[in-house]
Amino acid sequence: MKTIKFLNTLAIALPIILLLIAIGINDSAGNYISYALYSTMITGAIQLLLGLIILIKEPRNKYIIVYFLVVIAFFSLWYFNVKIIYSDLLTFTLFPIPFVLAIYLSILIYKKEKL
Repeated sequence: MKTIKFLNTLAIALPIILLLIAIGINDSAGNYISYALYSTMITGAIQLLLGLIILIKEPRNKYIIVYFLVVIAFFSLWYFNVKIIYSDLLTFTLFPIPFVLAIYLSILIYKKEKL
């Protein structure tokens, strides 16, 4: 569990560090800001893998099952919004969900280590 916690912390810290570098060096071209934005996709991929590892270890954990149900719902709604019917309301509703999922999985990981 310590390895999962370390990888999660690294995944969460990567975009923040890149954004702080951009602010610190006054990145007027926006290179580090774009790196920070791209690294959020890496954070999401790492967190999906970590969630899958936890799900494999504990298949009856209802909290991790809820995490994956929300992930599946997010990607399904995103696909529906892009390919079938575009809705600004749905786009703005989906926008904060990855951030909320990252916080939710992080809380699960950090609470799990304390148990």
